[in-house]
Amino acid sequence: MIVKDSEKTSDISKGLVLLMATVCGFTVANVYLNQTLLVSMSATFHISAASIGIIATLAQIGYALGNLLLLPLGDIFERKKLILFLLFAICIVLALNALSINKTWMMVTSLALGIVTVVPQIIVPLAANIASNHNRGKVLGNVAIGLVCGILGARLVSGFIDVHFGWRMVYWTSAVATLFMIFLVYVYFPRSKGGNATSYKHLLMSLGPLFIKERALQKACVSQGMMFASFSAFWTTLVFLLHTHPYSYGSDMVGVIGLVGIAGAFATPIIGRLIDIKGEKFASLLCMSISLLAFIGLIRGGYWLPGLILGALLITVGTQANQVACQFTIFQLGEEKRSRLNGLYMVSTFLGGSLGSYVGLLAWTKWQWNGVCAIAILMIAISCCSLIPMNILRKMIGNLMNKKGSNM
Repeated sequence: MIVKDSEKTSDISKGLVLLMATVCGFTVANVYLNQTLLVSMSATFHISAASIGIIATLAQIGYALGNLLLLPLGDIFERKKLILFLLFAICIVLALNALSINKTWMMVTSLALGIVTVVPQIIVPLAANIASNHNRGKVLGNVAIGLVCGILGARLVSGFIDVHFGWRMVYWTSAVATLFMIFLVYVYFPRSKGGNATSYKHLLMSLGPLFIKERALQKACVSQGMMFASFSAFWTTLVFLLHTHPYSYGSDMVGVIGLVGIAGAFATPIIGRLIDIKGEKFASLLCMSISLLAFIGLIRGGYWLPGLILGALLITVGTQANQVACQFTIFQLGEEKRSRLNGLYMVSTFLGGSLGSYVGLLAWTKWQWNGVCAIAILMIAISCCSLIPMNILRKMIGNLMNKKGSNM
């Protein structure tokens, strides 16, 4: 039986929150391992750096597909078994990544790895279901620490292993770590059931009407999709910036900057508490402002290492804290459909991420670092528009069109 939010008297334990954050971090890292390895992979497969960038894009597209096709299963199947099944699949695909012999093989396995690495987004609704109403923002913020540490820690660990042992060892190491996560989940995760008895086909068919119906979901998708696009544009092109003048660093330096960015993960519980007190709209506006100021500063500050490190920290804080605010918003729309809501939301987020990786690489190729910052600023501006009420936005667009018509 599913316990409704209003009926809850107990809350999730700190130990379980820590474990959930840990599993989220170790699994989500798999989507980002390749971003630090692109230069090494291009040398192995004898192709250009711009050409190898498709691997990072495909991993995020795969993650979006996995969120669309696999996350709804959390509303009908027992989540612990679903998580264990996906973790086993991750181990197999990681091994295939390590054995890649050419770019095509790597493209296929990167797409597959993204598809099965959706475990964190099954865990997040589970945490939201267990948490009490007054504490949900804080719990989501704490679980998000694991996500941020995984995203940025992946760059640190993969960069270090790549420099000393080669990029293939990165995937073997991740496979071993995933086996350990399987043990922890099997022993300590609680069992839970989805609240929907419908078939998988009907569940998928309900996604479109659900997205059309829920305006709050649409706004959250645009907001975090564009924020994550700017985040991905930054981290995907950072490795190229650090290989050029005035830096000339190796791929391990990306990991060091990522380590500094991990400090931003610990701002997410603060944002979670702020959501519980001030509301999610206020928190989102604050997060967008932080990222916007960071990219404006990076136009010049990106060529100065302390400025680049500070920018990485602020971008991480703004993007990941905004994710907590957006997920808090959509989880208020109904406990029985949280997996589907989160699936649609994460599809938009990672489609935004793949767009950011692709456009960021194009901007780097044509205009170098200033082009990347300009594209990211535009993406954050679009994200800010999601906070404007729909009737006001329509009026603004109408006034703009009328002015154009009168000037013709």
